[in-house]
Amino acid sequence: MKKIANDLGYGSIKVSLDGERMVYPSVIAIEREQDILAPVEFGNKSEKDKYMDDFLNRMDVTISSSAVKMQGRFLIGNAAISSGLQPRAFDINALSGKADSDLSLIFTLSMIAGQKVKEAYKDNNDLTKPLSTEVTLITALPVKEGKKRDIKDNYKKRYLNKTHQVTFHNFADPITVTVKFKAVYVANEGETAALYIASGEDEELTAGLKADLDSNYPELKDEVSANDIIQAQNIIVLDIGGGTVDIIIIVNGKVIASASLSMNEGYDNALDEAVEFLQDNRYNFKDRTDLKEYLEQPASGLNKKRHQAVEDIVYAQLEPFCDRIVDNVSKAAGKSRAGFEEVITVGGGSIPMKDHSNLRNKLVNKMKDFNGGFIVPVLFVPKEKAQTLNLYGLEYIGKHVS
Repeated sequence: MKKIANDLGYGSIKVSLDGERMVYPSVIAIEREQDILAPVEFGNKSEKDKYMDDFLNRMDVTISSSAVKMQGRFLIGNAAISSGLQPRAFDINALSGKADSDLSLIFTLSMIAGQKVKEAYKDNNDLTKPLSTEVTLITALPVKEGKKRDIKDNYKKRYLNKTHQVTFHNFADPITVTVKFKAVYVANEGETAALYIASGEDEELTAGLKADLDSNYPELKDEVSANDIIQAQNIIVLDIGGGTVDIIIIVNGKVIASASLSMNEGYDNALDEAVEFLQDNRYNFKDRTDLKEYLEQPASGLNKKRHQAVEDIVYAQLEPFCDRIVDNVSKAAGKSRAGFEEVITVGGGSIPMKDHSNLRNKLVNKMKDFNGGFIVPVLFVPKEKAQTLNLYGLEYIGKHVS
């Protein structure tokens, strides 16, 4: 393993390990002594092969690192979800950011070490002997956090010039992996998506943006080409994540850091508000993770009406959130003192908001104030790529670094 591109979101982790892409929920579960299960055993090699192929969804770890203060034994990602234990996620209400959180390192180190275990197993290495790996990390922070003085440098230092040890407790004999970092690159969320769009490498993405324009702005269909969309020099990239909304201002093809900003809330905050309302109305949801899992499940005849009622309650929470996004886009656009050609909306939170909110119309009306009354098209990245577009941007950066 040489390079890891890691889009460490508040709601989910999008990661590429030497080109193998995966998505995990950004949660851990802390195991107490009574929660620890017996080591897994296998009846045959076929069972073990299947388990190891899915190892990154089964991680049970402890971490030894001077950069990680949080102690304990952790189930990571889907292993935490399926355990039934109380999940722990990033605190989306805290004023501190990802660079300060131990969860950032716990997730990153676990994934790198887990991938090393998978590789070692496929290569028939002896897993009872210590393993080691050295990687280059390409990751990102919310723009508001990333542009603060010394934040990126301090975040890099948590990884660099240190030896991090991850121990897996899935089996009777623990597996130990030592992780070192050759280099760490930290970009700004949203900027990586903009970079990837402008690269023109993804013809399917470009076609999807053109289709969205043609469908929603038929009067521009014959005037605006697909190349016009990806080659625009004055654009706003709106990255709606779980815990933040990054508003990236690009003028003359360059990011204007002084105008770009982050909101300290995201789609998951709207889900938190929905959970409170649902609980008040006797719907049994523990937290936003529980609610998110429910919404992602298809409705059946037995729960169709309940599912629809829950959706209606959740989507009703989005309109105040939309208004706050529009206010902040207005603030950022006003700082830039530029006319804009388009707004491109990305991020996992953009997927439900495309079809279940008035965000597009509200942004179109607001942007007329910055464009002489003319329409600035607001485009949504296709849902198949919206959540992972920042990851693609990080991969693109990874191709151009040693």
